[in-house]
Amino acid sequence: MEYKIFVNGDFFLPATSKIPVEDMGFLFGYGLFETMRSYGGIVYKLEEHIKRLILSANFLKIPLSFSVAEISELVLKTLQINKLKDAYIKLILSGGIYPGKLSRLPEKPNFIIIARPFSPYPDSWYEQGVKATIASIKRNPSSPIYSHKSLNFLENLLAKREAEEKGYQEAIFLNTEGYLSEGSISNLFVVKKERIITPSLSCGCLPGITRKVVLNLCTRLGIPSQERKVKLEELFGADEAFLTNSLREILPLTRVDSHIIGRGKIGRITRILIEEYKKDIYQSKVNFSKSPSDAKH
Repeated sequence: MEYKIFVNGDFFLPATSKIPVEDMGFLFGYGLFETMRSYGGIVYKLEEHIKRLILSANFLKIPLSFSVAEISELVLKTLQINKLKDAYIKLILSGGIYPGKLSRLPEKPNFIIIARPFSPYPDSWYEQGVKATIASIKRNPSSPIYSHKSLNFLENLLAKREAEEKGYQEAIFLNTEGYLSEGSISNLFVVKKERIITPSLSCGCLPGITRKVVLNLCTRLGIPSQERKVKLEELFGADEAFLTNSLREILPLTRVDSHIIGRGKIGRITRILIEEYKKDIYQSKVNFSKSPSDAKH
């Protein structure tokens, strides 16, 4: 079954949707994206994703004419048109036609919304945990690029491919200073003596939406948490570890290369956070259903 894609104000089948080959996203990776997940037709943390996209668009000086409310409405319309409830959703904002000079700012970007059925990850990942490897690529913590979900995703792609070729589900980046940064498609957390620790944003990692949710859950539950530089040895010696992103949610990490994390199975704190995360998703659905119809966009 084919699904319609939103492109610059209208909906098209994938075969008929077109972006010019001179688009700056295609030529230079000059653009941004956001991925998110809907549950029963409700997009979890939709506004937060859109606000991050807008902040990054301002950083890259890509004009975006849609407001948060307008993008929210378009995302929900994309779900409705495709008759989707549980979906994978991707927003793409590219620089538009190359103006002929790199220093010139884009004038008319391309904005795309893709929604497809969500395919659940294996239950074993959440029951037994996943394995990761340390990527051979190092992150430059002084680069501002890693704070944004840019279309220039090559480092992440290469690291993820390297991991999967070795039989691992994720790759973890160290930065050039030797500290932990993040996964190729996730943020990283370690647990030691029931204290949550995650690499600070200055280590070259993305300010993940799910990362922020977890830190807020820790505050709500009274679980001590800390954002700071984290050594690789702290991961190897952790009692628990887990990965986060908007599609995979909270994913237990039980092995890194040849090192077993903790007891090699999902830990108590990780399990608590997984349950609280599910409750937060449920509460967002309840709040949405109680909202006035004009507030649902």
